Amino acid sequence: MNKDTYPYIWKDKYDISSYEVDANSKVSLQSLCNFMQESAWHHAETIGLGYKKLMEGDQLWLLTRLLIKIDKFPGWGETVIVETWAKDTDRIFAYRDFNILDETNKIIVAASGAWVVIDKRSKRPQRMIPFRESMSLLPEKNAIKGKLYKISPLSGYKKKPFFTVQFGNLDMNKHVNNCKYIEWILDSYHYDTRVNYEISTFEINFLSEAFYGDELSIHTERIKEPKLEFLNNILRKKDSREICRARTEWRRVI
Repeated sequence: MNKDTYPYIWKDKYDISSYEVDANSKVSLQSLCNFMQESAWHHAETIGLGYKKLMEGDQLWLLTRLLIKIDKFPGWGETVIVETWAKDTDRIFAYRDFNILDETNKIIVAASGAWVVIDKRSKRPQRMIPFRESMSLLPEKNAIKGKLYKISPLSGYKKKPFFTVQFGNLDMNKHVNNCKYIEWILDSYHYDTRVNYEISTFEINFLSEAFYGDELSIHTERIKEPKLEFLNNILRKKDSREICRARTEWRRVI
């Protein structure tokens, strides 16, 4: 397929199943992230930059930053459309945006992410110029305007118990799946928070990889009052390394 005939915007339809909703009967954030990741892979495969093609050169796509803004969480049995497009690149990052639309064609979720291509053996990021040549970019189309920034470090937090990464937490690259970190972070909040509040903004920086058997702990720090806004991180026990860092904003469930 010639680059000029590639689909600039990729669309997929997802029917929300019972196992994709939470105790509030609304789709979970990690399920929405799974939808977006799946559509990103579909688009990448179509333009010749998918998993199989990169593996031929011992290379992988890795998500490094993600910002999600949610106006509404759809419920069980509803249908959503995920649309995604490659927005732009710089020296080592590729930027991709997403909109999620409800059954009335209204945008209810907007997201922006940054990816790198790494060499599977050396773990070094690859320059984006050779990949850019195969992309159909839409630099003027923004789901979320502005750059993706580094999240501030936590300044103080109570030490939390460690838990061990299990086989079911891994993806096909044998490291912890991106969406699993999001699930762990949200599950670290108290039941009353999860029942009475919902995420309005979720932002995460992926800083390192976690593997089977790693012992991890999750920490939380409130950063604004009266606004319900927090910082989180996940630390690895053996080297005290930050695996990821997140920022959450919450609103009361109506």
